[in-house]
Amino acid sequence: MEGIDRIKRHILAEAEAEVAAILAETETAIDQELARAGQECEHILSQAGQEAEQEAELIIKRGQGIADALKRRQALEHRQALADRVIRSALELLAQRPASDKAELYASWIRGLGLDQGVITLAASERDQLADQILKALPEGRFSLSDQAGDFSGGLIVTHDRIRDNLTYDMVVRDYRPQLARAVLTQLGLDGEGEGQDG
Repeated sequence: MEGIDRIKRHILAEAEAEVAAILAETETAIDQELARAGQECEHILSQAGQEAEQEAELIIKRGQGIADALKRRQALEHRQALADRVIRSALELLAQRPASDKAELYASWIRGLGLDQGVITLAASERDQLADQILKALPEGRFSLSDQAGDFSGGLIVTHDRIRDNLTYDMVVRDYRPQLARAVLTQLGLDGEGEGQDG
């Protein structure tokens, strides 16, 4: 009997040692796994933080780009509105010139075209006060006045040999607006601010 008890005790002692070894291995494995999981978690959090910072920087840069573009557009619109206002004011001043000055100016435009005859169309607002003076400033009997007034703000149209030379303010402003706007902005010292102020 005593031999059997000894064998049992020996088996139990071996089993306890085996269990202790297994528990020690398990605790080591768990500790290693927890440490690895902790490192992985720190890495994931660090990476997520960096990505969040990069995304935030991109959003800020995008916002700044949009704000800068809006600011440039508003500055451009302001300069264009200012140029338009100056051009309108210049046209108003031109319209307010004495009739004799405007008549001589218009006659000089016709002479500048090198014409020796033609039919002149004036704006309704200028026809009565300028017609006679312009005709007197040109070679006698070579130019005549159109029966109808023109539908434009000022200036004139000269028809000759089936050709119409449009010297109206409306046409000049329409066709030369970029150059006029650039000249205005240059005169005001605003031509170097931003791109494309010509409109």
